[in-house]
Amino acid sequence: MLHRRIQYLLALLFPAASLGAQTSVVGTVTDSVGHHPVTGALVQIAGSGSFVKSTTSDSLGRYRIADVPPGSYLLGFFHATLDSLGLDVSPKQVTIVAGVGEQHVDLAIPPAERIAGQLCRGTADRDSTGLLIGHLRDAETRQPRKGSVTVLWMELTIGQGGVHRNRQQIPIKTDDLGWFAMCGLPSDAVLQASAQAGDEESGVVELQVPAGGLLLRDFLVSHADSLVPVYDDSSAVKGVLPLPMLRRGSARVSGVVHNDKGKPVANAQVSVPGTGIDARTEETGTFQLGGLPSGTQTVEVRAIGFEPKRVAVDLTRDRLTTLDVLLDHPVQTLDAVKIYGKGNVAMAEFQRRLKAGWGHILTPADIARRGAFEATDLFRTMPGVRVAQGRGFSSTVLIRGCRPTVYLNGMRMDEEAASDIDMLVRPSELTAVEVYTAANRPAEFFGNSCGSIVLWAGMLPR
Repeated sequence: MLHRRIQYLLALLFPAASLGAQTSVVGTVTDSVGHHPVTGALVQIAGSGSFVKSTTSDSLGRYRIADVPPGSYLLGFFHATLDSLGLDVSPKQVTIVAGVGEQHVDLAIPPAERIAGQLCRGTADRDSTGLLIGHLRDAETRQPRKGSVTVLWMELTIGQGGVHRNRQQIPIKTDDLGWFAMCGLPSDAVLQASAQAGDEESGVVELQVPAGGLLLRDFLVSHADSLVPVYDDSSAVKGVLPLPMLRRGSARVSGVVHNDKGKPVANAQVSVPGTGIDARTEETGTFQLGGLPSGTQTVEVRAIGFEPKRVAVDLTRDRLTTLDVLLDHPVQTLDAVKIYGKGNVAMAEFQRRLKAGWGHILTPADIARRGAFEATDLFRTMPGVRVAQGRGFSSTVLIRGCRPTVYLNGMRMDEEAASDIDMLVRPSELTAVEVYTAANRPAEFFGNSCGSIVLWAGMLPR
């Protein structure tokens, strides 16, 4: 009895000496980039000697390390997000005071502004540009690969002759662990990105980097099981042009397409750009695609009445990936409109060809009615014309199975520019389109044996 009283008095006078007086260190681990709690972070506290204790944060980012005696400690955490960012977050120095039941210490991944400030020193106008960070990995093993990531976008410039669209392309090499960081990317443009490691590569995906912030995106690369030519181009066979090849594999993807009211969208076209593989959704909105290359790819969905949707997916060989696609941007179908404008030489010649009935011509009203997302969408329903899917998001317009000569505002384009009309001009910039076979084209639009396509951008009055 006396022994218990002595213990009680000692606990009152010296609470740190009592068995239950040791402190619990508690807190929350937060991702300041994504503004959400970090689940599964390994939180560790270490003191003098061999004192080390660890725990894991729960689904709300909370952690608790019990029975920590008074003293000075280092408290830190480890998580896969830190690896993706290529960061080592310095541990906090914590002093545990005797007699405190709980000591609250929050931990965090640094905010995007601080990370961008560290990695992008000297980058001009950092407030309006963003940072892309990630790893390049093998699609099957997830092991890091040393290679490169390329980002491409179109940039509007104003100079002599009006507004021009310039193609901007930035490649960056990864380090030995596959890590990369790309600074100074525009936040007001849709970016197209792809990765390559030796003869392994990914598909092309669309990215949008937040202004003054960063975007995390890993790229998975793989070997293609087989390669299939996009189309039979005799000029490519002769070595004039490299023949574009589509990649195939054994990965699969299935899913459902629905609108913003939750109703399934039937007869939508689902494809994976760069593979030439597509399918139509059933009445239930479901779809299945097989024979796809593994790695980071894009699933593209097109349906009448909606803007096309592109979703990035990571595919693995011999496995089924499931996907839920929401079409949440309806588009208006425009009624026919009448166009008035003062005549000029270009317009007079255009009207002459229109009345003569040569070829297939789209007037400004025809273009407005079609509501095309890409310029090549205007050709998809033309008789005798086929739009072949190329590498990435590129599409090639074919007349009778081969690629025609392309003119823009009366000027003949070179083969590189003509190979990707979507990069050459936007549908909103087009005021007229003319399509001719080799037999019925006007002399001023002479070209190869396939035919000619004539694009007018801002040259004819609307």
